[in-house]
Amino acid sequence: MFGRSTLTGLIVAAIVVQTTAGRGRDAVLDQLNATASVQGTKEAKAWEGFFGACLELTPPPAPLGETFNMNTVWPGMPSWNGVDAWAEENEHMEGAVLEAAQRVVIGLPYGAERVPANFRAAGIVADVGAGGQLHRLNFGYIDTVRVETVWATAYAYKLLEAGETQRALRLTMAQLVVLRKFCDREFLEEKIAFMSMLSGGLENMRDMFYSYRDKISVNQFRTLASDEIPFLRADATHLLMPEGDRVVALALIGELFDSNGRPDTAKFREILTDIQAEREPLTRFGASRYWEEISHIHDGDGTSRDRLNLIYDDWWRRWRMRAYHPMLEADTELQRANVVRHGAVILAIRDIQELFLQRDVLETEINGTAIAAALCGYRNHFGVFPASPKKTYAQFIGRLMNADRFRPLTLRYEQDWITYDRDVEEFHYQCLSSPTSIDTPMGRAEIPADECLLYSVGGDHENNGGTDHTGIVAGGDFVIWPPVKSLERAAGLVD
Repeated sequence: MFGRSTLTGLIVAAIVVQTTAGRGRDAVLDQLNATASVQGTKEAKAWEGFFGACLELTPPPAPLGETFNMNTVWPGMPSWNGVDAWAEENEHMEGAVLEAAQRVVIGLPYGAERVPANFRAAGIVADVGAGGQLHRLNFGYIDTVRVETVWATAYAYKLLEAGETQRALRLTMAQLVVLRKFCDREFLEEKIAFMSMLSGGLENMRDMFYSYRDKISVNQFRTLASDEIPFLRADATHLLMPEGDRVVALALIGELFDSNGRPDTAKFREILTDIQAEREPLTRFGASRYWEEISHIHDGDGTSRDRLNLIYDDWWRRWRMRAYHPMLEADTELQRANVVRHGAVILAIRDIQELFLQRDVLETEINGTAIAAALCGYRNHFGVFPASPKKTYAQFIGRLMNADRFRPLTLRYEQDWITYDRDVEEFHYQCLSSPTSIDTPMGRAEIPADECLLYSVGGDHENNGGTDHTGIVAGGDFVIWPPVKSLERAAGLVD
């Protein structure tokens, strides 16, 4: 009756209730470190070697920020000479990335005390419950990975400039695999951060295809399109929901009630006020009195736990449903929760609805990058882009990769959901015989003649012709090929 992921969620919930009740932070860490994303033999884990190499990274030529990150690094940037030298100086990272990609899991343990002292000193921690407050999370290691992604991007471009194409592609693909492994971590904050980095890495790969496609062989494009990029799969059966937030929330609820299962007014006032103020600082005024009053009418311990698990079980079911299934239109259990009787539950958890969107964004990026590699391979072999992506099927890529997660199938009857092998339509595609203008967030750019245009309909599900790239989240079309950042650079819109 249930999918594998739904059953996993139900089983985990049952275990969490038994293992975290009344035992505090140590029980939470034990539970988190028993998950599949952490457990494994020393040989199966990548974290020690990967982060050990990161400790040896010299400071980047500029602080990370909006103007210097993995998405702004490229050989034409004004400060490229300094970036190039920094990348060369840290070439030891290449071996670390390749090795990490071969390991089964990242395996970084939760709890600052469970990593070496030099890791803690560098902020390479995934800490939960710092200072005895379970709701305080510190994923400082994410900043270290952000620096490493800048290095990996810069070094790949450096290799491409030097004509070492195969080495550059191998490093870039290994970097994507490592970021995909990070996406399997247990907390919403971690997943959102790494899914965004992985999407950025895929955009950089398409930029490399565009700028160096004449140096990349047909076989290299074929291997990327058919064997390697599809390996990054982020669908519901491969990328699971975060369970770490549920573990922490159940433990928090355990602290809010007395031994008889009744709300502890002092704990409600102290803990929930602190959580609310941390997320929305200006709401601290009056929050203490509010939670004190709520404690007198709030549901008891057992009912609160049941409500939390009901919310997560509902999310699990939705996670496994096919895209745009009619049942997804119904209110979630979180939306149905009573803001008074379930107030502590609502505040203790983090709404993961954003993750559903980010998963679709990431899967669209993966599918689109694989199709882009197939199109380039076809172009290098035949001298022109195909009249349709279907001409690349079998020889360069499997047809199921041509799937736009934001373009619903046109169905006549509800039962049609079970008759299709995929739940979305193909990307929009057209060959261009003349230069075509495209509006980007940075301004107007131009697609050269004899190019092709591959795009997703984006978050509004409307086809705007692909000439107005506003991005998936913004609601408009999302141009996959040619890479928008490449067009913006050619038009002088960005440095």
